[in-house]
Amino acid sequence: MGHVKIDIQEKDRKYTQTYALNTPKGVARLLRDRYRIAERRFKGDTAASDILIDLASAIESAGLTQRQAEALALVHGKWQLTQSEAAEVMGVKQQVVSEFLREVYGKLAAICRKWNYGEIIVEYTESEGERDIER
Repeated sequence: MGHVKIDIQEKDRKYTQTYALNTPKGVARLLRDRYRIAERRFKGDTAASDILIDLASAIESAGLTQRQAEALALVHGKWQLTQSEAAEVMGVKQQVVSEFLREVYGKLAAICRKWNYGEIIVEYTESEGERDIER
Protein backbone atom coordinates (compact mmCIF):
# COMPACT_ATOMS: atom_id res chain seq x y z
CA MET A 1 0.00 0.00 0.00
CA GLY A 2 1.10 3.54 -0.71
CA HIS A 3 1.17 6.44 1.64
CA VAL A 4 -0.95 9.53 1.27
CA LYS A 5 0.60 12.72 2.46
CA ILE A 6 -1.84 15.46 3.45
CA ASP A 7 -0.78 18.90 4.54
CA ILE A 8 -3.34 19.67 7.25
CA GLN A 9 -1.84 23.12 7.83
CA GLU A 10 -2.13 24.20 4.21
CA LYS A 11 -5.12 26.46 4.96
CA ASP A 12 -3.14 28.33 7.57
CA ARG A 13 0.02 28.85 5.54
CA LYS A 14 0.67 32.55 5.13
CA TYR A 15 2.87 34.32 2.65
CA THR A 16 4.10 37.87 2.61
CA GLN A 17 5.14 40.16 -0.18
CA THR A 18 7.18 43.23 0.63
CA TYR A 19 7.04 46.27 -1.63
CA ALA A 20 9.91 48.72 -1.18
CA LEU A 21 8.13 51.78 -2.50
CA ASN A 22 11.27 53.89 -2.35
CA THR A 23 12.89 51.76 -5.08
CA PRO A 24 11.93 51.45 -8.74
CA LYS A 25 11.77 47.65 -8.42
CA GLY A 26 9.36 47.87 -5.47
CA VAL A 27 7.14 50.32 -7.34
CA ALA A 28 7.09 48.00 -10.37
CA ARG A 29 6.00 45.08 -8.16
CA LEU A 30 3.25 47.15 -6.54
CA LEU A 31 1.95 48.24 -9.94
CA ARG A 32 1.99 44.62 -11.10
CA ASP A 33 -0.07 43.52 -8.08
CA ARG A 34 -2.32 46.55 -7.68
CA TYR A 35 -5.46 44.78 -8.91
CA ARG A 36 -4.99 42.02 -6.34
CA ILE A 37 -4.61 44.66 -3.67
CA ALA A 38 -7.65 46.52 -5.03
CA GLU A 39 -9.81 43.45 -4.40
CA ARG A 40 -9.19 43.94 -0.67
CA ARG A 41 -11.05 47.28 -0.72
CA PHE A 42 -14.31 45.45 -1.28
CA LYS A 43 -13.68 43.42 1.86
CA GLY A 44 -13.34 46.49 4.04
CA ASP A 45 -9.55 46.70 3.99
CA THR A 46 -8.91 50.41 4.49
CA ALA A 47 -5.13 49.98 4.22
CA ALA A 48 -5.61 48.70 0.66
CA SER A 49 -7.64 51.81 -0.16
CA ASP A 50 -4.96 54.03 1.37
CA ILE A 51 -2.22 52.39 -0.67
CA LEU A 52 -4.14 52.76 -3.92
CA ILE A 53 -5.08 56.38 -3.19
CA ASP A 54 -1.45 57.18 -2.40
CA LEU A 55 -0.31 55.39 -5.56
CA ALA A 56 -2.76 57.44 -7.66
CA SER A 57 -1.53 60.63 -5.97
CA ALA A 58 2.09 59.68 -6.66
CA ILE A 59 1.27 59.07 -10.33
CA GLU A 60 -0.43 62.49 -10.52
CA SER A 61 2.54 64.18 -8.81
CA ALA A 62 5.29 62.44 -10.79
CA GLY A 63 5.22 64.75 -13.81
CA LEU A 64 5.01 61.91 -16.31
CA THR A 65 5.30 62.70 -19.99
CA GLN A 66 2.35 61.78 -22.18
CA ARG A 67 4.22 58.76 -23.55
CA GLN A 68 5.25 57.57 -20.08
CA ALA A 69 1.65 57.88 -18.90
CA GLU A 70 0.48 55.98 -21.99
CA ALA A 71 2.96 53.14 -21.39
CA LEU A 72 1.92 52.99 -17.72
CA ALA A 73 -1.77 52.86 -18.62
CA LEU A 74 -1.33 50.16 -21.25
CA VAL A 75 0.91 47.87 -19.18
CA HIS A 76 -0.33 48.48 -15.64
CA GLY A 77 -3.81 49.87 -16.30
CA LYS A 78 -7.03 48.09 -17.15
CA TRP A 79 -5.62 46.62 -20.38
CA GLN A 80 -2.70 44.80 -18.70
CA LEU A 81 -0.82 44.49 -22.00
CA THR A 82 2.65 43.06 -22.31
CA GLN A 83 5.39 45.51 -23.18
CA SER A 84 5.46 44.10 -26.71
CA GLU A 85 1.71 44.60 -27.11
CA ALA A 86 1.95 48.13 -25.70
CA ALA A 87 4.78 48.89 -28.12
CA GLU A 88 2.60 47.82 -31.02
CA VAL A 89 -0.25 50.07 -29.85
CA MET A 90 2.15 52.99 -29.32
CA GLY A 91 3.98 52.44 -32.62
CA VAL A 92 7.39 52.01 -30.99
CA LYS A 93 9.77 49.17 -30.18
CA GLN A 94 9.39 47.14 -26.99
CA GLN A 95 12.69 48.54 -25.70
CA VAL A 96 11.21 52.05 -25.85
CA VAL A 97 8.22 50.97 -23.74
CA SER A 98 10.63 49.32 -21.30
CA GLU A 99 12.59 52.58 -21.01
CA PHE A 100 9.39 54.60 -20.50
CA LEU A 101 8.39 52.25 -17.67
CA ARG A 102 11.86 52.38 -16.07
CA GLU A 103 11.54 56.16 -16.03
CA VAL A 104 8.03 55.92 -14.53
CA TYR A 105 9.19 53.54 -11.80
CA GLY A 106 12.09 55.87 -10.98
CA LYS A 107 9.84 58.92 -10.79
CA LEU A 108 7.31 57.14 -8.58
CA ALA A 109 10.06 55.83 -6.29
CA ALA A 110 11.41 59.40 -5.97
CA ILE A 111 7.93 60.62 -4.95
CA CYS A 112 7.68 57.83 -2.37
CA ARG A 113 11.10 58.74 -0.97
CA LYS A 114 10.01 62.39 -0.77
CA TRP A 115 6.91 61.29 1.15
CA ASN A 116 9.09 59.11 3.42
CA TYR A 117 7.47 55.88 2.26
CA GLY A 118 9.58 52.83 2.85
CA GLU A 119 8.20 49.33 2.65
CA ILE A 120 4.72 47.95 2.85
CA ILE A 121 4.04 44.32 3.60
CA VAL A 122 1.14 42.41 2.09
CA GLU A 123 0.22 39.15 3.83
CA TYR A 124 -2.07 36.54 2.37
CA THR A 125 -3.07 32.95 2.96
CA GLU A 126 -2.57 30.43 0.20
CA SER A 127 -6.00 28.81 0.49
CA GLU A 128 -7.96 32.04 0.33
CA GLY A 129 -5.72 33.90 -2.04
CA GLU A 130 -6.42 36.94 0.11
CA ARG A 131 -3.85 39.48 1.13
CA ASP A 132 -3.75 41.46 4.34
CA ILE A 133 -1.87 44.73 4.13
CA GLU A 134 0.34 46.26 6.81
CA ARG A 135 1.95 49.65 6.59
